[in-house]
Amino acid sequence: MTQMTNFRVLEVTGATKSEALDNAPFKTVYDATQAFKNWKKKQTGAITDSAVKQFCAEYLAKKTKFVEGLGCYITVEAAVSNTKVTPCKITNVKSEKPRKFKTVHMIVDDETGNILGQVEGKKTDASKLMKEIYETGEYKGNCKCKRVKQVSEGEETELIGTYCPSKSAKPGVYKVFGVERD
Repeated sequence: MTQMTNFRVLEVTGATKSEALDNAPFKTVYDATQAFKNWKKKQTGAITDSAVKQFCAEYLAKKTKFVEGLGCYITVEAAVSNTKVTPCKITNVKSEKPRKFKTVHMIVDDETGNILGQVEGKKTDASKLMKEIYETGEYKGNCKCKRVKQVSEGEETELIGTYCPSKSAKPGVYKVFGVERD
């Protein structure tokens, strides 16, 4: 067997098989699950980590000829995906007082969407704030003014969403092995 310095065997997990295999540091091209099960049946006594690593190296040599960036995988525990159409619970938040709103002018960076400043009042106040932002010399990009309604009294949150997948959904566990690129 050729000695490979970048040969790795590791476990990855994910909600689906493709999601889990995307976490591998190399492209997995062959499913070695059935070959691993057949090899396991032939073994007598305890199966050690070094024996599993030896199997992985031999299978990789046979299938990929130790090409860098390629690997194989063994399904340890298959992923069971979420079957719910709407996998969430939405809870209504009641406000003790009625919500009251105020109009605010926000100065927003065009590229990043960061808020540079905000002011209550009229459009002319927003124009003055925009001039001040440019006059300080700290900001040199393009920006725009957005008119936004904000809650001034009452509860700001209206709804709370909680992710709750089906009871049988569980992430999969896969053993991946291959040769990493330098």
